[in-house]
Amino acid sequence: MDATAGMDTPKLPSAGGDPLAGGDSLAGGDPLLAGVRRLTLLADSAEDSEAIFRTLARELLAMPGAEEVHVHHLSESDGERELTVIYLFDGEGRLSYLTPRAERPPGVSWVASTGRGFLAADAHELASSVPRLVLVNRPPTGAACALLLPLTVRGEVEAVVLLVRRRSEIFTGRSIELATTLVDQAATALALMRARAEAGTDPVTGAMNHRAMRRRLQEEVGRALRAGSPLSCLLIDLDNFKLVNDRHGHQAGDAMLREVVQTLVGEFRAFDRVARYGGDEFVVILPNAELEAAVAAAQRALESLLMVPSFDANPGVSASIGVSQWQDPMTVDALLEACDTALLRSKRQGKGRVTRASAPAPL
Repeated sequence: MDATAGMDTPKLPSAGGDPLAGGDSLAGGDPLLAGVRRLTLLADSAEDSEAIFRTLARELLAMPGAEEVHVHHLSESDGERELTVIYLFDGEGRLSYLTPRAERPPGVSWVASTGRGFLAADAHELASSVPRLVLVNRPPTGAACALLLPLTVRGEVEAVVLLVRRRSEIFTGRSIELATTLVDQAATALALMRARAEAGTDPVTGAMNHRAMRRRLQEEVGRALRAGSPLSCLLIDLDNFKLVNDRHGHQAGDAMLREVVQTLVGEFRAFDRVARYGGDEFVVILPNAELEAAVAAAQRALESLLMVPSFDANPGVSASIGVSQWQDPMTVDALLEACDTALLRSKRQGKGRVTRASAPAPL
C-alpha cells in the first residue's frame, strides 16, 4: 500500500472535542494567549531561528499534551540533507540528525506539498506516514499518535512540526487548534525576524546588524578603492559586560547595549555607521577618515561611554577599542582582523583604552 494513502483527507477532529486531562485544559487562565504572547515577543528580540523553534517546542510540550516535538527543516534542493530536531523535556532536551531529502518521511512530504495538517491516529497510519518514528518508539512506550503541522513562512512550507503522543488517547480538536495557533505564531515570528535581518537592523539595539555591516563595509572598500579616499574602522568591546548580565539579568544588559549604541551614534558623524558585531562588540565604519582621525574619534567615544549609566559600583561603561585603516589590497575580513588584533592588545594592556593596528607589511 502507498505510504501516503489515506492522507488526502487529514483526520483533524472538530474543535469541539473534549479536552484531555492534564494537557488540554485551559482552566486557571489562558495558556494559549500566554504562549502566543511569548512567541510575539520573540519576534521583536530573537536573533536566530533556533530561539523561536525552541520556544515553540516548549509551548507545544506544555499545552497540547505532546511528549516529543520534532521539527523537520525542509530543503529546496533534492541533493541537500535535511535537519530534523527533536525537542524533549519542556523543550530543554534536544536531539538532531541529518537525512537526505529522498528519505523524507511520507507524511512530512505530504504536509510539505499540500500545506495541510495531518493526524496519524493509529499504528497503521504511523507506520505509513512516519515509519522512522515507529521504529524508534517501539512498544510499550511507543508512539500512539502523531500530529503533523506545516510551518509556513511567506507562503512556503519551511518546516513540518510533528507532535508525538505515547498515551492511548489521540490529540483532540482543541489540542490541534492550540498547536496550530502556536505553529502559525512561530511562523510569524520567523518572518518578522528575517524581515529585520534583511532590513539590516539588530533587534536588540536598533543598530545595523552584522550582515548589513559587512555589506556596507564592502561598499565602502569599493568606494575607497575607486576614489583613492581613506577608510577606517573601529572594533569596540565592552569591558566586563558579562558581569552585568550575571548580576542584573539580560534585560538590564540589553538596556545597557541600547544606551551604548545611542551614545556611539551621537558621537560619530552622520555618515559614519554604527553596527552590532555580535554580543557586546560593535563596529564603527568611518569613511574618509585617516588612521589618526579615527584614533581621535575612538578616544572621544571612549570618554563618552564613561558617561553612560552603569549598573555596577563604578560609574560609566568601560570599553576596549581597536582601530585600523584600510589599505589596498585588504579585504573586509582583513580589515576587521586588523581591528580585532588591535582590540586584543587593548585588552591585554589593561582594558579601557584605544589601540591602533600596526602598519601592514609592504607587499
